[in-house]
Amino acid sequence: MKYTSQTWDPNISETEKSFRTFINNDQALTYFLETGTMRKNAKFAKETIYSDPAFLAFISPYYEPVYTAAVIRSFDTKDTNLMGDVAGNPILLDVSHKQKAFAAIEQHLEQKLRQLQNTSLQIQQGGFIVPAELEETSGIMVICVLNYLPVEFQSIRTKFAVQIVNTAKALMNRDFELASSMATNVRQLKADAQATYDADALYQSIERVRESAQASAGNSDGGGGGISIWGIIGIILIIIKLILLFAR
Repeated sequence: MKYTSQTWDPNISETEKSFRTFINNDQALTYFLETGTMRKNAKFAKETIYSDPAFLAFISPYYEPVYTAAVIRSFDTKDTNLMGDVAGNPILLDVSHKQKAFAAIEQHLEQKLRQLQNTSLQIQQGGFIVPAELEETSGIMVICVLNYLPVEFQSIRTKFAVQIVNTAKALMNRDFELASSMATNVRQLKADAQATYDADALYQSIERVRESAQASAGNSDGGGGGISIWGIIGIILIIIKLILLFAR
């Protein structure tokens, strides 16, 4: 249902006229309802009526499709500015419309998660590594958008964290720098305690590999040795991979 501030049915009730007046006097809210986007750092007016069940019942059919589309678009385009502005304002939805919006958003996120799982499986099976595909489903901008979502999305954030960690582990002996980047980024994701612990443990393991390799390379250079830093990293990775297999 599309909201318009210009056209009113002359037969609407006084209550609806009052609701429309509040909305139309709120430039940020009206702009969002009519365009589906927000001006940078825009804030809705702080009106007590915005928490009134009757007002929420009125605005929800207009607000829900706009809110849902904005969140999904933010995820697909990695628009952290739009997502930040949407998250910085109250969700003007009654219970049923909030459930509808959240279900649609979660369904979209589950689809993205399956893409990440398929990419991870391809890596584990020795397939091609396409960094752009990983960026689409696990990059830092995706993580930022996920973090803006309400607490109700904690479970899906945790699923992403677990899968990103597993993917990074699979990458360690094939593309160390990409695995390192993923391990660094996933630490920023607001997941549950266990997933956060696992992400930090992976990051620390990768940093130890890097430090050990650099130290060994320095010693080799000083003694005229011929083993490259990447050769050393490869050896250490084999050891770390064995440790990770039994880490959980």
